[in-house]
Amino acid sequence: ELTLPFVLGPRPLTRVRIVGSGQIGPDIALHMTKVFAPEGVPVVVVDMAPKALDAGRAKLAKKIDRGVDDGAFSPEQAAAMKANVTFTEDYGSLQDADFVIEAATENLEVKRPSFPQHENLRTRGAILRSNASHLEPESIFEELRDATRASVVHYFFPAERNPLVEIVPGEETSPTQPFPTKPPAFDLQGFSKDDLIDFTPALREQALAAV
Repeated sequence: ELTLPFVLGPRPLTRVRIVGSGQIGPDIALHMTKVFAPEGVPVVVVDMAPKALDAGRAKLAKKIDRGVDDGAFSPEQAAAMKANVTFTEDYGSLQDADFVIEAATENLEVKRPSFPQHENLRTRGAILRSNASHLEPESIFEELRDATRASVVHYFFPAERNPLVEIVPGEETSPTQPFPTKPPAFDLQGFSKDDLIDFTPALREQALAAV
């Protein structure tokens, strides 16, 4: 398999993996394939439940097809985006990942034990992220040997279209990571107050001032 790297800051990304094909995992996968399919960087969604994988695959395809109908994507772009995402039960596919986003249910007892497994499978220096809205990084990454490459991200629904992602570094998160540890300035042109319903209270207060 020949994969060309996408360069993010000082490092290349060649393989993106998302753990969890539930409510938001497929939407994050859609966001990632919109960005990375043109760069030739494959996206893989991993889940242990075949039904969740089937549902996630169907959800992603339906949203891409809707994008074609709305004129957001050309048929060629849609085909490339779909082909760039793989849904699988094979957790071994995490082995060569540069960027892993865990998108499991918001349950500490589910999230925390998964990260030592990701750490053992990861490519040296891989970026590790947990999608969470209220769990602290120190709790999620408590069992990691090296949490310098780990932090929390919070995607807001719909993840593939919302321009804002909250980034929450932990005490051990390295400030030299390619992702910023401070949120960027709000650019919410075209969004209404109703679109901000899923924001955390503090972030919602900031965002409302920008709408």
